[in-house]
Amino acid sequence: MNKIRMSVLLGALMMAASGIASAQFGGLTSALGGGKSSGGASAEQIVKRYVTGTQSVMNADANMLAALGLKDESEKAALHAKNLTEGATKDALEGAAKVQTDSSKVLEERMKGQKVVMDEESKKRFANGLADLARGVIQYVGVSKDMSGFKPSVTSLGATANSAVYIVQSLPGSLKSVGSTLKTAIDFAKSNNIPLPKEANDATALL
Repeated sequence: MNKIRMSVLLGALMMAASGIASAQFGGLTSALGGGKSSGGASAEQIVKRYVTGTQSVMNADANMLAALGLKDESEKAALHAKNLTEGATKDALEGAAKVQTDSSKVLEERMKGQKVVMDEESKKRFANGLADLARGVIQYVGVSKDMSGFKPSVTSLGATANSAVYIVQSLPGSLKSVGSTLKTAIDFAKSNNIPLPKEANDATALL
């Protein structure tokens, strides 16, 4: 009889301990934000949308650089845009960001430098690039809203969470830089009789 009572008592104690641990773990998950932003975006969603935006920006750089006669720089930007994937690691994102920053710097210097002679085909390619750049800015603005209050959870630790944290830290600077390139590209287009795509106005309104 004593053995039965002891077994029942031990079982009750184990169930109680399990309940306390579960409650504590749940509280910890809640405190860490569950791997989502206040808007409900997960780490995976933030990375995916950021990659889409970065691909648009790099494709824009590639098109506009080619339109301005900078073939080598254009090919480098296009290659990195192609290699960037939805599940990009922090290192991959950092590498893409460096190439994109370098491309934008060369692009802005070219647009602000001596007057560039462009044929109709080059103007068309520049306009396509400008549309891509505007779409990238729109994506970045969307990501900045998604990541508001984002905190990685205990269930989302790993490469994706690290990528999301990197995006949270770097996006404000990236958005400022890309926004500057967009405005310079718009001014250049106006000065060279290049039609502005609708996306350019939509993106400018968000900055």
